[in-house]
Amino acid sequence: MAIIQLENITKKFEGKHIFNGFNLSVEKGEFLGITGKSGAGKSTLLNIIGLLENCEGDVILKGKTYNDIHSKSARKVLEKEIGYLFQNFALIDDFTVYENLNIVFNKKSKKERRDVMDQELKKLGLEHVLDKPIYQLSGGEQQRVALVRLILSESEIILADEPTGSLDKENSDLILNQLKTLNAEGKTIVMVSHDKNAFSYCSRIVNL
Repeated sequence: MAIIQLENITKKFEGKHIFNGFNLSVEKGEFLGITGKSGAGKSTLLNIIGLLENCEGDVILKGKTYNDIHSKSARKVLEKEIGYLFQNFALIDDFTVYENLNIVFNKKSKKERRDVMDQELKKLGLEHVLDKPIYQLSGGEQQRVALVRLILSESEIILADEPTGSLDKENSDLILNQLKTLNAEGKTIVMVSHDKNAFSYCSRIVNL
């Protein structure tokens, strides 16, 4: 069953077509890799799927069509169903790790939240960082915090835009293995990358 469907997608930038009648179907539980030359529209494609950019055509997520990214229903599915992992981490530098994670994980008591956050951070080799500001962490540590944020969000659809682009091999492998684990748990992942090693984790690759 397709969890993501793009039908007859058209998108222009400065008068030039990035997509013209583009179609894509992603099955529930797939780990889809997106590759292509610079300027092919890889990140734009993720933004269209993630309801961050408007386009002509139909974006269908879990059987429901979204034509207006500013609608209440689009905002709700973006908040509840879609998780992002960015190359630039998208963390708030002056916030602590706890404050960054608390944005998406605020359902339990403060002590319970801290315990769960600590547990997930330790799984990724991050101990005693919960009260540190983000700017004190290395790039690899920040991406691992971003990954924990993604895990805590419990999103069914994960969109990863060059998640290993600025990382060394050790941190890249850690991130990719964790994405593979999330995929094995039933999450649907669409990943843009130029890293050939990253595509070995994918079940299918689309070249734009």
